Amino acid sequence: MNVSPILAVNCEFITTSTLIITTMSERKSKVKQIIGIHEAVTLTKANMTDIPSKTDTGAYNSSIDCSFTEVITNSKGNEVLRYILLNPNNPKYTGKVHRTKKFKRKLVRSSNGTSTNRYQVKLKVQLKGEEFKTTFNLSKRSKMRYPILLGRKFLANGFLVDVGINGKTKT
Repeated sequence: MNVSPILAVNCEFITTSTLIITTMSERKSKVKQIIGIHEAVTLTKANMTDIPSKTDTGAYNSSIDCSFTEVITNSKGNEVLRYILLNPNNPKYTGKVHRTKKFKRKLVRSSNGTSTNRYQVKLKVQLKGEEFKTTFNLSKRSKMRYPILLGRKFLANGFLVDVGINGKTKT
């Protein structure tokens, strides 16, 4: 009979927004920042600050409101994705057309079971004073209260979600 060793975990709070998790088998400390269900994030390269976001532990990738997407072919024959983040009704909307050759087309299944094709891009996000590069699905979120959803892939960068905290703090 195979018996798995018991994994001992020691947790201690450093501040109200940081938690250290030490596993006895690894003897390494991983500092996890505690964030609320709602946080303000900054998209550093897009120069957009304090955008309201919602953490979504049910979503794998993050998602951002996008009012325009278009794939064009440049003079070298490469596909280029052009997109505009947010929508004109959002106070953080800039109307700037962003361009990238590094994008993917993905079939994304929503929580209600419907599947849609979406573009995915990597964006630099700042939260709690740290910058991360993460994958975002570009989708129409204009009718949603939060233009950004932060999924599990982003949260794995070292965040724990406390739904009792309403973060809405500046980044």
